[in-house]
Amino acid sequence: MLKQVAFLINPAKRIQHQSYVDWVKQRVTFSLTIFDEAWPEALDAFDEVWVMGGDGTFNYFVNHYPNCDRPIALFKGGTGNDFYWKLFGDMSREKHLAAIIAGNAKPLDAGQVNDMLFLNGVGIGIEGEVLSAMDAIRWIGGALGYYLAAIPALFRFKTYHIQGHRPVFLCMVFNSARAGGGFHFFPHASIHDGQLDMLLCDPLPIWKRLFYMPIIQSGRHTRLPFVHFSTVRTEQIVCDRVLKAQVDGEVLEASTFDFKILPAKFNFIVSA
Repeated sequence: MLKQVAFLINPAKRIQHQSYVDWVKQRVTFSLTIFDEAWPEALDAFDEVWVMGGDGTFNYFVNHYPNCDRPIALFKGGTGNDFYWKLFGDMSREKHLAAIIAGNAKPLDAGQVNDMLFLNGVGIGIEGEVLSAMDAIRWIGGALGYYLAAIPALFRFKTYHIQGHRPVFLCMVFNSARAGGGFHFFPHASIHDGQLDMLLCDPLPIWKRLFYMPIIQSGRHTRLPFVHFSTVRTEQIVCDRVLKAQVDGEVLEASTFDFKILPAKFNFIVSA
C-alpha cells in the first residue's frame, strides 16, 4: 500500500518555500499531501507527517497536535532552525531528504511549561524581551538578528528574584542545546535523556553582559563561576514579578513557571 504523508507548511511562508516544496515533490515516490494554508484537524489518515518551518512553526505543531504518534520529519524553513540543527546539523538538502525518506524514527523528549509544550527551551526574562524586540527585525534572522535585539536588552534588563534562589540575571530551562539562531546555551544537552537542563546566571554588570555574550554564543560558558547548571525532571520557578519568557520563539508572560519533562514524547525522523 502506498505510504501516505502529510506535508505541513507554515502558511505565512508558503510562497517563500514553494520552490523547496516543488523540489521535494519531484523526488518522492509515495503520496504527499500538501497543507500550506489550513492544516488538518487530525493526522490519523497519514502514516507520517512532515513539517516545514522554523522553531516557532515546530512549536505550533507540537501544541496543535500534542498527542501525535506518527513519525515526524522536520524541514528547515525559519530564521533560527535550532531544533532542526540538533537533529541534522548542517547537512546538505540532498542528504537531509535522503534521511527523511529512509524514515529512521526515534522517540525524543519534549518539555512543558505551564500549558505549553516546547522542543528547544524556555528563557525567562531577558530572552522574552529579546524575542519581543526581534519582531521588528525578524527579517534579518539568525544570530545577527538576535544580537541586534539582545544588545539593547542587555543594557536595560533588571535582575529579578526567584523563590528559593539568589537574585538572577538569567534563568533558562531547556530540552535541547541552542536557541536564537545559534546560541549554544546548553552545549551538552540531550534530547533523549529524560531530563531538562536548567541554567541560572548571577547578576552581572552591563560590561560583563556584553563581554560574555559571544562566549555564551559559542558554548564556552559552562565553567564560568557565575553560571550554574543543573538537571531537573520537574521544577517550579516563582519570580518576584511578571516576566516575559520565550518558548521556542513564542512569548509567554507569567510570574510562575511550572516545568516538567515529557520523556520520549514524539517520534522524530533522524539521520542514521
